[in-house]
Amino acid sequence: MSDFDLDLDHLDFAAAENSVAEQQAAVEQAAIAPQFGDDDDECSGGACKI
Repeated sequence: MSDFDLDLDHLDFAAAENSVAEQQAAVEQAAIAPQFGDDDDECSGGACKI
Protein backbone atom coordinates (compact mmCIF):
# COMPACT_ATOMS: atom_id res chain seq x y z
CA MET A 1 0.00 0.00 0.00
CA SER A 2 1.48 3.32 -0.98
CA ASP A 3 1.20 6.58 0.97
CA PHE A 4 -1.31 7.86 -1.57
CA ASP A 5 -3.88 5.07 -1.18
CA LEU A 6 -7.00 6.40 0.49
CA ASP A 7 -9.12 4.39 2.88
CA LEU A 8 -12.61 5.88 2.75
CA ASP A 9 -14.29 3.13 4.79
CA HIS A 10 -14.14 5.15 8.00
CA LEU A 11 -15.98 8.15 6.53
CA ASP A 12 -19.72 8.52 7.12
CA PHE A 13 -21.04 10.06 3.91
CA ALA A 14 -24.70 9.77 4.94
CA ALA A 15 -24.12 11.79 8.13
CA ALA A 16 -22.12 14.38 6.20
CA GLU A 17 -24.90 14.72 3.64
CA ASN A 18 -27.49 15.17 6.40
CA SER A 19 -25.27 17.75 8.10
CA VAL A 20 -24.95 19.75 4.88
CA ALA A 21 -28.72 19.57 4.31
CA GLU A 22 -29.33 20.87 7.85
CA GLN A 23 -26.86 23.71 7.32
CA GLN A 24 -28.49 24.69 4.04
CA ALA A 25 -31.94 24.65 5.66
CA ALA A 26 -30.66 26.89 8.46
CA VAL A 27 -29.22 29.35 5.93
CA GLU A 28 -32.50 29.39 4.00
CA GLN A 29 -34.49 30.02 7.19
CA ALA A 30 -32.13 32.83 8.18
CA ALA A 31 -32.62 34.41 4.75
CA ILE A 32 -36.40 34.24 5.13
CA ALA A 33 -36.44 35.69 8.65
CA PRO A 34 -36.78 39.46 8.86
CA GLN A 35 -33.48 41.17 9.62
CA PHE A 36 -34.21 43.63 12.40
CA GLY A 37 -32.03 44.89 15.20
CA ASP A 38 -32.91 44.76 18.87
CA ASP A 39 -36.05 46.65 19.87
CA ASP A 40 -34.32 48.43 22.72
CA ASP A 41 -31.64 50.10 20.60
CA GLU A 42 -34.10 51.58 18.06
CA CYS A 43 -32.06 50.22 15.16
CA SER A 44 -33.49 48.26 12.27
CA GLY A 45 -31.20 46.47 9.84
CA GLY A 46 -28.19 48.46 11.03
CA ALA A 47 -29.69 51.90 10.25
CA CYS A 48 -30.28 53.71 13.54
CA LYS A 49 -33.10 56.17 13.91
CA ILE A 50 -32.08 59.66 14.89
